[in-house]
Amino acid sequence: MLAVACGLLSASGLAAADAEDTEPIVAQVNDPRAYGHRVGDVLTRTIVLDVPGRLTLDEASIPTPGRIGHSFELRRVTQDWRPTLRGRRYTLGFDYQVFRAPSEPVVLDLPSFTLRFDGQPRGEELRIDFAPVGLAPLAPVEAPLRAGLGTLRPDTPALRVDTLPERRRLGLYAALALLPLAHLAMVYLGWPWWRRRQRPFARARRQLQGVLVTAPTDEWLDAWRTLHAALDATARRVLHAGAVDRFVAEQPAYAAVRGEMLQFFERSERFFFGGQAPLEADRLWLRDFCRRCFDIERGRA
Repeated sequence: MLAVACGLLSASGLAAADAEDTEPIVAQVNDPRAYGHRVGDVLTRTIVLDVPGRLTLDEASIPTPGRIGHSFELRRVTQDWRPTLRGRRYTLGFDYQVFRAPSEPVVLDLPSFTLRFDGQPRGEELRIDFAPVGLAPLAPVEAPLRAGLGTLRPDTPALRVDTLPERRRLGLYAALALLPLAHLAMVYLGWPWWRRRQRPFARARRQLQGVLVTAPTDEWLDAWRTLHAALDATARRVLHAGAVDRFVAEQPAYAAVRGEMLQFFERSERFFFGGQAPLEADRLWLRDFCRRCFDIERGRA
């Protein structure tokens, strides 16, 4: 009886081993839907493999990312596995992106490939078949003549933006920026220009330029008084013939017109106290004398 029992156990063990050696690979392929795809879509294909323990998946047989013809590109490949009672369960994921934009509906195939498995007593192969994919065009070849289709529509007008606050703010900033500029212009341009025009001989020269040579004697006597006032203002006291040398000593720049100053006072005495009227030559001489004093005054500034 013991021998019979041992024989039965041995036979059952051999039968179990033979059954394990012949156990097939079970594949479950989940393909994307076969319709309604367009250019740019990403299609995911998932394959679940129940592999007996005697076999191991050859990873070199798994497709690698890259361009597939003119229609698809394999963008990403994922792989995972876990142990089961009968061996291993592999989960493979393939992401394909559509690169073709057909002009009319067309059916294409995701590529087939063969997976290899290493094991004893021999390896095995499993073919994954094509998967049909229907591609639709983005738009008909000839767009219908409807609003929004057909010919290009004009650009949408830009929204109007109220720039009044910004313009007011910019105006305020510009006014604030002009204040220091105006101050600098006044200090370095306006004030010096005004002071030059207010110098004694500058004012006298402007007045003499407005008096004609043929003007009445009274106007030329007023012009003579104007030049007297310019000399007094320059000397900061009443200037007369006896004080010319002192004036020239205090302001050597006027030494070049010392002789003209003495002539000026001599002619003034004749015109104001001698009863003589200034002739045309006297009037021209007065203008020239005033111009020379003005040049000296300007050179000293």
